[in-house]
Amino acid sequence: MLRNYLLAAIRHLLKNKLFTVINILGLAIGMAVSLLILNYVNFEFSYDNMHHLAKRIYRVESRFYEGNTMTDDWPTSSFGYAPAMMQHISGIEDAVRVDIHETEQIVSYHDKRFRESDVTVTEPSFFRIFDFPLLEGNPTTALEGPNKVVITQTAAHRYFGDENPIGKILKFSTTGAVKNCEVTGVMADLPPNSHFHFDFFISWETLPEWMKNFWYLHEVYTYVLLQPNVSPTSIENAFPKMAEQYKTLPALKNKTWAIHLNPLRNIHLTPQKQYEREAKGNRNAVNALILVALAILVIAWFNYINLTTARALDRAREVSVRKVSGASKRHIVIQFLMESLLVNGVALVLAIGVMLVSVGGFNQLTGKNIPFQLWKDSTFWIPIVLVFLSGIFISGFYPASVLASIKPISILRGKSKQSKGTGSMRKGLVVVQFVASFVLIFSTIVVYNQLDYMMNQPTGVNINRVMAIKFPAQTDELQQKIISFRRELKGFTDVKNAAISSAVPGMEVAFFASNHRADDPNKQNRLYEMLSADDNFASTYGMKIIAGRGFSEDFGDDRNKLVVNEEALKLLDLPDNEESIGRRISVEGEEEPFEIIGIMKNYHQQSLVKAYTPIMMLRYDRIPWISPRFISVKMTGNPSAKTMADIRNLWERFFPQSTFDYFFVDRFYEQQYQSDQRFGSVFGFFSALAVFIACLGLWALAMYSGVTRRKEIGVRKVNGASVGSIMTMLNGDILKWVISAFIVGVPLSWYLMHKWLENFAWKTALSWWIFASAALFTLVIAVAAVSWQSYKAANRNPVEVLKDE
Repeated sequence: MLRNYLLAAIRHLLKNKLFTVINILGLAIGMAVSLLILNYVNFEFSYDNMHHLAKRIYRVESRFYEGNTMTDDWPTSSFGYAPAMMQHISGIEDAVRVDIHETEQIVSYHDKRFRESDVTVTEPSFFRIFDFPLLEGNPTTALEGPNKVVITQTAAHRYFGDENPIGKILKFSTTGAVKNCEVTGVMADLPPNSHFHFDFFISWETLPEWMKNFWYLHEVYTYVLLQPNVSPTSIENAFPKMAEQYKTLPALKNKTWAIHLNPLRNIHLTPQKQYEREAKGNRNAVNALILVALAILVIAWFNYINLTTARALDRAREVSVRKVSGASKRHIVIQFLMESLLVNGVALVLAIGVMLVSVGGFNQLTGKNIPFQLWKDSTFWIPIVLVFLSGIFISGFYPASVLASIKPISILRGKSKQSKGTGSMRKGLVVVQFVASFVLIFSTIVVYNQLDYMMNQPTGVNINRVMAIKFPAQTDELQQKIISFRRELKGFTDVKNAAISSAVPGMEVAFFASNHRADDPNKQNRLYEMLSADDNFASTYGMKIIAGRGFSEDFGDDRNKLVVNEEALKLLDLPDNEESIGRRISVEGEEEPFEIIGIMKNYHQQSLVKAYTPIMMLRYDRIPWISPRFISVKMTGNPSAKTMADIRNLWERFFPQSTFDYFFVDRFYEQQYQSDQRFGSVFGFFSALAVFIACLGLWALAMYSGVTRRKEIGVRKVNGASVGSIMTMLNGDILKWVISAFIVGVPLSWYLMHKWLENFAWKTALSWWIFASAALFTLVIAVAAVSWQSYKAANRNPVEVLKDE
């Protein structure tokens, strides 16, 4: 019996090749795109799922309150949180700290030397909590004792080639210290869906004694493994009271110290916070892509339903003959479901092939290496299979139920016409497609408009033709050598200026201090970003001093002086003008107050995704823990190969034990928008495909409409109707559909993009012209999709049409 249904379905599909191809093509594209998107979404949700204890692992994140107001929210915690929590708070089974305060170090082995950016210090419990397997070494003892290091397989190959790395000594150098560590383990490379990536794991006992449990340095990730059935809220509630006994210094003493336990598997898709090491995913963007995938599938299935019901008159004769011959409604429904299953099945096979071929290109588009892994995650592919089966059933069952309800006697007498309900349903489905198209077009315009807005707004700094050289490792007389290197560098013909600083535009300042006005009787401390710099920094980057002056040797000793931005003055409750010059600031850890000598205009230290931050600039050699990390070289033009070679040679003369590493600040700054640009490309590409699929169905409907209304068109032409008037008649419904879609789509698209724009501190407006452009674009695309078929129908010879009728 099923064989007969299958053969009948194949015969019908081959008989109507054009409509079959359109249906299969639309469904295949829709399914392939949806599978690609859902595979990407599955990857985003799979972060940190590889650990068998993941459900009980939480990252301890710092929060500070003044009363009920949260003033600071960091992903990190202090070096002292973990041991204190283990000692005083019940319900914690284990804990581990992962240090991020010096992740960039120069690592060397004999004559091999590289500047590595993935160096951390951690505890033996790291391998108890996380499931990162060791390929060589004992995970229990590998990180016990000082000067031990576990490295990844990639790092082992880079430094030791085919040699056994166990027992070998690696030298780690920073600007402040040098340490030699024995390799005690080799681990597999961390998977791409881990929220942190390191290549070198140095043992905790290697740290200086004062730092190991220090409460006033919040530069570690702390992870706790809770005992079974322990609520994270109970740990959070117990922390503030415990923290009071450890607040022994003035800094942040006026605040309530609290924590938030962020579930390990949620970290990747929670909003990016200050000083997180790696770029995170965006839950709103992921949800938007899910909606795009569903929209594409719905549009493709609606096309199938529309084309099937539009051809109801042709199929009605076939169905009537079958019913007169004894076929029941159940038989008719099964026949149509078989056709739907066949069309969708062929489309799905093609879609899987297209998806597998397209995975490489899609990975380039997203900037991630994502394998096809949907089938590995049953919690993900089971709902996907159910959605596909539901779509196949609905897209087959509705046309079948419409046609199976037809009365054979009316059809066979030639009195049939499509029911009003069927036409209304088809028009409704078309309107839904237009709504989806309008929302996708509108959203794409907004995404690109926001990107253009951010990338073309003035940043407040001049980053063109500035090369940033990374500081050398510790060496004898480092500071004097740096000064001499800078002086000789400024003598080069192509070099306009050179400056020393702890950060450059495009990155977080990364150093905090809890400061207050010296004349504040309440000593109300606030956190400020502390940027160390020399006399040339402001002029090198074209920063505007709006009151007072910048650092200068012409004024003598600027050792206890500050240049602050407007945002810092707001936090200090001081005016942003000359009245603030000379005011004194108590800086954390310093006995003598600092004097404000200059006010600089706010500038975008980072991308426009983030708001202005309060910055205090001090001399680069004033506070040891706010150490300089970059030498910025301002060029007169694009540097020649000879200039670059001369700078490298000068570096190697002063710092032979350090690698010469640099980047151009303008390109570095633009990289902050890379993830947003990729999202825009992915969203725009898939939105275009969704609109294409909708147009494909609309084109087929227009073609069929021209065929079914050929008698009406012939009569109108005989009575003098022009080609233009007939095209207007055929295309008239489109305007109604677009207006209906506009009415529904405007509030929906406004709400969705308003929520998306909340992720940005600086954002474009949802102006009227964007809505108008989206509506016009939707109308133009729709008219273009049907006009050719309307033109062909309107130009058909009425004599031939009426003769056939």
